[in-house]
Amino acid sequence: MKKYLYIFAAIFLYSTTSLFGQNGDLTISELPPIPDEEGFAGMFTGVSGGALLCMGGANFPNGRPWEDGQKVWYDYIYVLESENGEWNEAEQKLPYPLGYGVSVTYKDEVLLIGGSNADGHYSGVVGVKYKNGKIVIDYNYPDLPVSLAMMSGALVGETIYIAGGLETPTGSPTNHFFALDLSLDPGNRQWEELESWPGSARLLSVAASKDEKFYLFSGIYSFKNPEGQPDRTLLRDAYVFDPGKERWTALPMLPRAVAAAPNPAPVLGLNHILFPGGLDSATAVYPDPETHPGFLDDVLAYNTLSKTYGSVGTLPEGASRVTLPSTQWKGVWVISNGESGPGVRSPKVYTISNKVSFGSWNWLFLVVYLIGMVWLGLYFSKKEESTNDYFLAGQRIPWWAAGLSIYGTQLSAITFMAIPALVYATDWTLAIGSLMIILLIPFIIKYYLPFFRRLNVTTAYEFLENRFSVKVRTLASVSFMLMQLARMGIILYLPAVAISSVTGLDVYLCIALMGLISTIYTVLGGIEAVIWTDVVQVIVLMGGAVGCILVALFNVDGGLPEVISHGMEMDKFKMFHWGWEPTRLVLWVAIVSFFFLNLIPYSSDQTVVQRYLTVKDEKEAARSLWMNAYLIVPGIFIFFGLGTVLFIYYFDNPEVINASKPDELLPYYIVQSLPSGLAGVVIAALFAASMSSLDSSMNSIATAYTTDIHIRFTKATSDIRNLKLAKSITVLIGLVGTGSAMFIAAANVKYIFDYFQELLGLFGGGLAGLFILAIFIRKANSIGAISGLFGSALITWLIRSQTEVTPYLYAAIGVVSCVIIGSVVSIFFKNTTKNTGLTYQELVNK
Repeated sequence: MKKYLYIFAAIFLYSTTSLFGQNGDLTISELPPIPDEEGFAGMFTGVSGGALLCMGGANFPNGRPWEDGQKVWYDYIYVLESENGEWNEAEQKLPYPLGYGVSVTYKDEVLLIGGSNADGHYSGVVGVKYKNGKIVIDYNYPDLPVSLAMMSGALVGETIYIAGGLETPTGSPTNHFFALDLSLDPGNRQWEELESWPGSARLLSVAASKDEKFYLFSGIYSFKNPEGQPDRTLLRDAYVFDPGKERWTALPMLPRAVAAAPNPAPVLGLNHILFPGGLDSATAVYPDPETHPGFLDDVLAYNTLSKTYGSVGTLPEGASRVTLPSTQWKGVWVISNGESGPGVRSPKVYTISNKVSFGSWNWLFLVVYLIGMVWLGLYFSKKEESTNDYFLAGQRIPWWAAGLSIYGTQLSAITFMAIPALVYATDWTLAIGSLMIILLIPFIIKYYLPFFRRLNVTTAYEFLENRFSVKVRTLASVSFMLMQLARMGIILYLPAVAISSVTGLDVYLCIALMGLISTIYTVLGGIEAVIWTDVVQVIVLMGGAVGCILVALFNVDGGLPEVISHGMEMDKFKMFHWGWEPTRLVLWVAIVSFFFLNLIPYSSDQTVVQRYLTVKDEKEAARSLWMNAYLIVPGIFIFFGLGTVLFIYYFDNPEVINASKPDELLPYYIVQSLPSGLAGVVIAALFAASMSSLDSSMNSIATAYTTDIHIRFTKATSDIRNLKLAKSITVLIGLVGTGSAMFIAAANVKYIFDYFQELLGLFGGGLAGLFILAIFIRKANSIGAISGLFGSALITWLIRSQTEVTPYLYAAIGVVSCVIIGSVVSIFFKNTTKNTGLTYQELVNK
């Protein structure tokens, strides 16, 4: 065994000296060009039926403007169904030639708003759908209040906002600001004119939609100079409109104008609004259009976190264009055609993304790590000769390994990914939850551990039968199994998102791979393989998190002192929020909620209780719990500190683009910034963290079903047959858990950690309440216990559906209501309890 650990350590150390380098720069690629030699400016674009649609636009097919060439508008619709496919011109065309309006994608339909052609400007709004290979035109939208072209616009939530533009070809820019709420029934939809931004009227401005707000940047204000000649000013001001407050706020001035850049502006990462190219004073007016150098190739960005501008990359040669649309398609931003110079169009189509490359070294270490997990299952499979070996590892686990396993089971991928993401967005309030574990451990050791160790049980729920009845044991065991089935999906989903976001693999394929690998080694090695994989993943995860912190600190001017001082200034270390509202995580809510949220797994969760039973005696079990407690404080500084360090790192390095989703923040940073190879190990450990929690659930469910359900309600069978049954159940549960993760992948969950806590509190409170009734309430009986379990579930559901109480309190509500209902009901019913002598006081006296 030692030689394999030495090999693993050598590989890990080598990875830290592998190639360094960030690969989080912009990725700009080409799609097939539009099948037109000239190309178009002012096109409309969007996505429908999974296909990319590019429509309309204008060009100069018979000569440049200075050669008296005439502009021609078009009604063509081009369709691209896949990145490697070819553009097809649809038979159906637009109702009329059109360009220079605004297009947005809403519910699989591309809306074309306003625009112009040779006959003038338009106010019409039409929808274009691509369905079953055919184009369908939808006229069921209200017209704009006025005709508009060369305006900007974006979809924020379910509302379209339109800003500025020209009402007529020879008119002056306007400061119109219109909104159309698409959530209303079609018959009730009407454009509403809202208060305009506090700056100049403008045309060819750039809009953006981010964080449920509408952003407006730059543009052109045209006017006639004193000599009566047309002139124009390129604007550098910027504003943001908050629909909730119905208020405009001025943003910092742009360092240069970005008029006529892709609209809407692409949004990458959690904080960046991009302006690829655009008009500025150096390229807007050029004395000789035939020798025009082209537009700027710099990609300017506005960072919404630091509220600063900076360059984030460079466009390929010839890729900078103006008066062109953008849209999101298959996870990237697409910018189509546009003007590459005065009167000159381009048929090229580019994609912009911030995808990171996982790299061959990372793949190598990921594969090696996962193979190692399977090898552990094979190694321990030689010792699985009985159900006692499979469920309890023959009680030969060292106390320190059991303690690391308890910490690892509770740690999982949820802590490693979601905690830093939440701290990045908020502060250290959730650290109270970890601290409450330290206060809880002595309570568990004194009042709970004796029942699990001295009664010689295999599952926690055996004690409930001894204390109450087989019905209570069965209900508790089934409740545990249902809760674990739901939990399995969540803990499998998180790393699947991580690996998908940094490798490009389909998230469902990632889920399937993790489910398969964890099922294999759990079936082979039982609880012993589960515990030792926990030990490995805790060491690697905590080491990886420390590595992330060190790399980030190295890239922050001032290092750790800067993180501390800047974090203090921005309240990033804040832990206590004062108040009495039960709807917020104020101090008293945090203390109460986290006490009960932690009580649930440590007192009634078989995945944790089973660890107490794998060591040789009660003293060793207590030491394993203290080992878990000793890891809490460093864990707080590592995982909560990582979230704060990442916040300061991205704040102080505004040019670095991060992940596009909160839950992908850390895995993206790992691949973006850690040394090649080491990043693969940490991502692999992230896999292992999830699989380790998954395997705990699989083994514990198999233990609970075999011991609590199957043996109780079937004829006696041999231990070998029960062992085979347990392994079969493990396979089945692995399949169910994998399926539930795929279901969650399709759900809209903003912060998965909050969802997990809500789930735990809603279904786990009553289960923990049963153990309080059994241990501390001598008069509690079977009927009262069953009433308490169902009553607490009902009360918790009512609180959840009828009030705005924070989900963090659901656990406390469930536990307390179960104890109260169970105690009261027990008074009014005859004592049918099997053994009233199994409360804490009687056990101590014995």
